[in-house]
Amino acid sequence: MGNRGPNGYDPVQIFNSTSFNAFGKVEYASIFCSDDNYSVQRDETWTASSRGVCLLTRITATVKTPSGNIEATPYTSSGTSFSKFAIIQVGVNQFQVTRVVSAKKRK
Repeated sequence: MGNRGPNGYDPVQIFNSTSFNAFGKVEYASIFCSDDNYSVQRDETWTASSRGVCLLTRITATVKTPSGNIEATPYTSSGTSFSKFAIIQVGVNQFQVTRVVSAKKRK
């Protein structure tokens, strides 16, 4: 079945690997697809309720740190069917939304 769920693409999942809570938006390519607002606790994964055949174009994230809310570098695409993403810390008060690539075990 690959990256497709029973009714289109697999729902978007965003893992928050930072030490802080975060929130943001998942934006889709088509005007017929509703964007998803999300919030995710640290070390938790948010999963969209559904997705259909919507291609994803952008994921934003705002990380709530003791220094204030910090905008992460968003994930952007011309339109992707990928579903697994993560919010990562890349420096002091620097964050990024990135695609998660599954590791396949070698035999």
